[in-house]
Order: sequence, then C-alpha cells, then structure tokens
Amino acid sequence: VVDSLKEIFPSLFLMRPDKAGADTPFSYLLKRPAGNILFATKADTVADARTIAAAGSVAHILLGDRHHALPQTEALAKRLGTPLTCSDIEAAVLKKQGVTIGQPLPYQYTKLAPDLEIIPTPGHTRGAFSYLWTHKRRKFLFIGDTIVPVEGAWQYWVTKPNRTEMRKTVEILSKLKFDVILSNSFASTPVAWFEVNARDRAAIFAELAHSLKG
Repeated sequence: VVDSLKEIFPSLFLMRPDKAGADTPFSYLLKRPAGNILFATKADTVADARTIAAAGSVAHILLGDRHHALPQTEALAKRLGTPLTCSDIEAAVLKKQGVTIGQPLPYQYTKLAPDLEIIPTPGHTRGAFSYLWTHKRRKFLFIGDTIVPVEGAWQYWVTKPNRTEMRKTVEILSKLKFDVILSNSFASTPVAWFEVNARDRAAIFAELAHSLKG
C-alpha cells in the first residue's frame, strides 16, 4: 500500500512505498488539468485506488509493454473507471495472459494529448511504447523497461533476434530532446530516474549503440 504520493518533480509523483521490496516496479502519476495520467505496472496498487482518485480524475492509464500488467493492474483500472492503454501488439499478448486492454493503440507515433507523445520503441518487446511528456518547458521521457539504469550504467534485456530492433530504438531515442528520463523497471538501482543534458543524452545512446554492434 502506498501511504502517500511522493512528488519527485513538479506535478509528477512516484507511487512506490519507501520500504518497497527489490522486485517492486516504479509507477508514476502525472497531475494535469486535462486529467491525470498513471504509468501503471505490475505493482498491486488496487488498495491505493482511493489515494489515486483523491489526486484527481485519471484520464489515461498507460503501459509501456506486456511486462507492466497483471490481472491486478486491470482491477485497478476498473476501480478508477479508466481503461488500460498500450499498443495493439502488446494488447494481443496481454489478452492471452488474462489482461484486457480497453484502449489498444496502433503501433505508430502519435500525440495522445498536446503535452504527451507516444513513441514506438521496439526491442525489449515487439510493441513497446515510450512516452514523452512536456510540462513547463521541460520534457520527461518515460522509457518503461526498454533501457534500465543499473548502478550507473544503462542496461537492456533483448533476445538476439531483437537486437536489430533495439538498435533502431536507440537511434530513435538518440534524436529526442528530454530533460528527465524515467524507468519503470524494478531492476533500476539505486534510482529509476535521472535529469540529463544534451551531453548526457549523447553519452547514454552512444554507449548503448556501441554495445549493440555486431
């Protein structure tokens, strides 16, 4: 149970207990006049529905990929009265796992709202989405678990056949401008988000591109 929402940036809240276990993913809530956005995970937060609702109505519940949802995630969505959203590719996989996606989206770049871009980032999974939120002239990239910060280095987990797709994703991400990058993965240590500048972004993606060669 989340005792409270922790504001880590203006209008951006972390939903994760301070004493969370090592296998607990990072969930985030954006507070917006047009309706809040929840970046949901497998974390069982059904009991936190009242806390989430008290922060304002939830317009969208977004998933990065098939690894971010279990039946309990769908249960939370029903409590909040807001459908789960992800790509149609990931939705098909989740349906086989007993999770219904109420709003599957075509696997293409789109703007879900004026302040929120959806970016296809395959590699970790075939239909993974990343999300770019613009707020008060700052851009926040929600990367899911496509890449994960682990003790000062960015890691990825892809099958050998998917490495080509991952290279494409790294190229796409290297062209984005963002000020903060956030991961949902439980494997993120010691933290799951970083503020970055242009030099940091270049270094992240140059290192990833180098490791994906061959």
